[in-house]
Amino acid sequence: MKINEKRIIPYLIVVVPLALVLTASFFITTFYIEKVNAYFYHVKERAIKEHVESKKAKSEIWVQQLNLLFDYRSNRVEEDIKEELQTRVDMAYKSARFIYEKYEGKKGNLEIKERIIDALNQMTYSTKKDYIFIADFTGNSILSRSSLLNQKNISAYEDVDGRSIILEEIQKVRKEGEGFLESNFYTGSGKQIILVKNLDMYDWYIGSSTNVLQKLDALKASLLGMLQSIPMDSADFMGLYDNKKAIFLSKKMREFLGDESLEVISENLSKEPTWYKDKVDGIYYYSRYYEPLDWYLVYGFEISKMSKKELKKQTELEEMLDNELEFIIKASASIVVFVVILSLLLSRKINQIFSQYQIEVQKRTDELEKLNESLEQRVSDGLKAHRQKDKMLIQQSKMAEMGDMLSMIAHQWRQPLNQMSYLFMNIDSAYEYKELTKEYLDDKLKEGNTLLEFMSVTIDDFRNYFRPDKDKEFVLVSDVVTTSVSLMQKSLEVSGVEVELESYGRDLTHIYKNEFIQVMLNLIKNAKDILVDKKIKNPKIVIRSRCEREKLIVEVCDNGGGVDEKIIDKIFDPYFSTKDNQSGTGLGLYMSKMIIEEHLGGKLSVSNSEDGACFKIEI
Repeated sequence: MKINEKRIIPYLIVVVPLALVLTASFFITTFYIEKVNAYFYHVKERAIKEHVESKKAKSEIWVQQLNLLFDYRSNRVEEDIKEELQTRVDMAYKSARFIYEKYEGKKGNLEIKERIIDALNQMTYSTKKDYIFIADFTGNSILSRSSLLNQKNISAYEDVDGRSIILEEIQKVRKEGEGFLESNFYTGSGKQIILVKNLDMYDWYIGSSTNVLQKLDALKASLLGMLQSIPMDSADFMGLYDNKKAIFLSKKMREFLGDESLEVISENLSKEPTWYKDKVDGIYYYSRYYEPLDWYLVYGFEISKMSKKELKKQTELEEMLDNELEFIIKASASIVVFVVILSLLLSRKINQIFSQYQIEVQKRTDELEKLNESLEQRVSDGLKAHRQKDKMLIQQSKMAEMGDMLSMIAHQWRQPLNQMSYLFMNIDSAYEYKELTKEYLDDKLKEGNTLLEFMSVTIDDFRNYFRPDKDKEFVLVSDVVTTSVSLMQKSLEVSGVEVELESYGRDLTHIYKNEFIQVMLNLIKNAKDILVDKKIKNPKIVIRSRCEREKLIVEVCDNGGGVDEKIIDKIFDPYFSTKDNQSGTGLGLYMSKMIIEEHLGGKLSVSNSEDGACFKIEI
């Protein structure tokens, strides 16, 4: 470092922090003020939005409640008509029966009939629009709905829909005594509800009818009167349209909207419940169609008009913003003054530390240069030692596997060799007893060739296993598991160990096949050795393979009682073994874990289940 630079550094230690503090304070204060302004603007906008959403929700609920009321009242129309008809006809029935019972045997039938007809003819309803009628079971009109039909046979009369309504009335009375029917008497009249009842004398029945459209018109007038009397907020308005023609506009709606805006609302009415906010400036309105009455109900509000509570909230927000800005400016100024004083006090101490630091740095630099000279050689020696250690581990693992494989081959060949021995003895005995024929010799030769072929296939299987994998391949893990078990089949049978295979789903994966077989053989052999050493009754190994989302899982579980919890964290360490030195090297599980996690990119773990240990492979 040059002499001039050393002199300048103490001044820089004082000046630079002060400049940075002032600059940072300026930018932080400016940034924070902008953030506060943005926050309060956002809060204000959110308050307005919440106000609008609250009003919209209230409007929807209000309109929905009115629609529910419309539904209730309109659904009650036919029920009210039927109740009214029932009361009317029952009263007429009682009057007729009273006259009949009063004069029966005292006056002639003709005079009694005339008295009954006169009495029922005087009964009129709905401002003389609805009457009581009388007919007999042959279709003769005794007291008609119309004076033109009196004393005529109307059984052949058909209504607008082509129904023989008089015959239907007679049939209803004969079968049920009384009942309701519906009919359109003539074009344009609309639906009529009819109640007929057996009079139980003179083969007469009585009845009455009411026009449904007249009742609906009365209902509309009633509902309209109710809507006109509903109170609303100062910013709200309501309108009612019958077939898109305004039949009621609230005072506020006429004040807020001119003729042009009202026409826009009328043109945009939809049968689907819809909010409109872009059709008329400054106005939100909601329309909903009520099909039974062909009504469009409109409810809306003016956005600019807010309640006193909302206006007060806006004023409080603005006051809070002013107070927050004033606090930020004062706090920033205080912090700057404090930091400037602190910087001046610390600058002297920093200059002293800087001088000492220069001396210490030079000393450390010299030490680092010496360390760098020897570091490269030490790293090289460490890598060589590590590689040599890995080679020794792999070689020991291979030697252990070679011994296991030779044991497996011996198990696989022992039975065929015994059978070959029996085969030669059979041929020798047949020759000795002069029973050796051409056919017998051919059968035994064929049987011997089969045994030799089995032994050859066994050698090929183990040779393929020892062949190193160059590339990964797509395989079904359940097939690889089956192959692994077959390589140890005879050894397992000799030890009396049962193997159960379970596979769920399509367990296709991309792996080094032989390396995976090596892992499976290690896990199966360990499980078998544990079961044999502990002399487990009914020893069993269960191997499950399944797919979970994009993960393949293989579990090798035994019923050998599990791994001691004290050593379960050590069983994957190299040279750690629970067997004696002659039976185990402690490399099998270590190599298996290295293959799964480093070569196949998976995970190998162990846990204890209810019956024994369970090794889990996840790829």
